[in-house]
Amino acid sequence: MTCEAYGNVVICRPGAMERIVDKTDGERWCFKCREVREFRYTVDREIQPSYYGPNPAIRCGVCQVTDADLGFGRVREWDG
Repeated sequence: MTCEAYGNVVICRPGAMERIVDKTDGERWCFKCREVREFRYTVDREIQPSYYGPNPAIRCGVCQVTDADLGFGRVREWDG
């Protein structure tokens, strides 16, 4: 994480990310592509030590939209 001071305000941004898991999660409907697509389960983390843990996501294998398999008003709870 990199932080920069602008007067009395400090803005912190995540550093460079690396993908540590990338595996298939089956086919399902993608609301952006408007087709049935292969979805990928991915886990990304910062390369340098960070306060934040890894970020799991399910992404469309074509358009890379995160959680595009969820319809409006639905949410996903992560276990990990």
